[in-house]
Amino acid sequence: MRLNIDRKNNNPFTIENTYCNPLPIPDYPRGRLCWESEDLRREWRELADPSVLYYDNKWYLYPSSELAYITRDFVHWEHHRVEPNDIGYAPTALYHDKQFYLLACGSHLYRSDSPLGPFKDIGSLLDTNGKEIQTLDPMLFADDDNSVYLYWGCSICGGIYGAQLDPKDLRQLVTDRKTLFKYNPDHRWERFGDFNEDKNTSFIEGPWMFKHNNTYYLTYAAGGTTWKTYAMGCYKSEKPLGPFIYQKRNPILRNATGLVNGTAHGCIVGGPGNTIWAFYTCSARITHGFERRIGMDPAGIDENGDLYVKEATETPQWAPGIVVDPEKTNSTGLLPVTVNKVYHVSTEKDGRSGQYAIDNNLRTFWEPELDDENPWIEVELTNRPRRHYFFEVSAGRICWIEPNLNHKKGNIARPIKYKIEVCQNLEKNHWRVVVDKTDNNKDMFIDYQTFSPIRAQKVRLIVTARSTHINVGISDFTVFGKAI
Repeated sequence: MRLNIDRKNNNPFTIENTYCNPLPIPDYPRGRLCWESEDLRREWRELADPSVLYYDNKWYLYPSSELAYITRDFVHWEHHRVEPNDIGYAPTALYHDKQFYLLACGSHLYRSDSPLGPFKDIGSLLDTNGKEIQTLDPMLFADDDNSVYLYWGCSICGGIYGAQLDPKDLRQLVTDRKTLFKYNPDHRWERFGDFNEDKNTSFIEGPWMFKHNNTYYLTYAAGGTTWKTYAMGCYKSEKPLGPFIYQKRNPILRNATGLVNGTAHGCIVGGPGNTIWAFYTCSARITHGFERRIGMDPAGIDENGDLYVKEATETPQWAPGIVVDPEKTNSTGLLPVTVNKVYHVSTEKDGRSGQYAIDNNLRTFWEPELDDENPWIEVELTNRPRRHYFFEVSAGRICWIEPNLNHKKGNIARPIKYKIEVCQNLEKNHWRVVVDKTDNNKDMFIDYQTFSPIRAQKVRLIVTARSTHINVGISDFTVFGKAI
């Protein structure tokens, strides 16, 4: 691994310049289906289908179900509410001819002078005969010669389609719909199910066009967003509308195990220092199949000209601009030190054991009793008979859960106040605060915190204040470090 060096201070970048999946994005919204259906008994929060636009030294993230988020470093994210705030699932954003455009599943086309809007509805897309059309999972792409293309597709055993648009009126298709490729059951990873067992069914969806060195890489998602085997593949071509060939290296991103799985439907974008980054959806599926999160990892082009993402990560990684070739390796070397260790909790509801907070699984969670005003979980890092050794810890991740989230009943999510402490000696039981969020006023449904490296034998998370109407749960509490 080659690190860029801070020449002024002659030091490599430190733990503060890291990120960890799922991305800790503020103000996670309610899932779209929560308010589209009156029959659902429980609510959930979700972000998915990320579309990222680079403009004016910032990256703008437009996901389902809330617009939009901004970052300068891919580590710190800010939420800026856009009007309209939600135009549908799988939005796509484009900067073209000094204008910003938004389009989503089945939506009209929207335009603005600013990436943060307000966006004006300029009407439906029109085919070559002037007939209104709707597209699912659309993607807008502007080529170097100012030509503009539309890609779309989201159907059972369907395909990905494309057409060219009028660069002076992006509502208007100037070529007929072209089938670029279709579901191929011989590609086992495209099949339906958690084991890709159903060759007769698949969703082919979520196209994204990325151009690199005159090659057009058309990525897509397959298998279905509710499955752990949901993955991202790629076809490539020398022309924006093909013909496309299935690249040798496929799928380009797939992870069916661990905390971050079901990794697909996202985008490929350029980053600092000519690096390439993949943003993607990952599955949570605690309350509903569409309960999802967002992750990101470096991508690369191999010796055969194939696009790839080495892995979907779930441990601290260096932020963009830190590692010279992050697509080869980008890990900080920090590992989970709390997974499946001996734990203690203040209280736990039947069936919601504290073990579920440290089992490296987003789909399970610990829930304390509702009348537990300051719930806590404590984890022993070392093997009890060997109390003379330590771990050096320097980061922690919390994935919160709101078991009784319900806006109609007034059970509304609010910022959680908490602290993380470490104990350096099991016998003396002396605790030191390493993360103090007791005055927290930021809604971080997923929270990743770094701190100065410290030796520890135990760690503890204490909730110091929360909403009186909504219970708090934890689907993941992981502390990262190194054995010493």
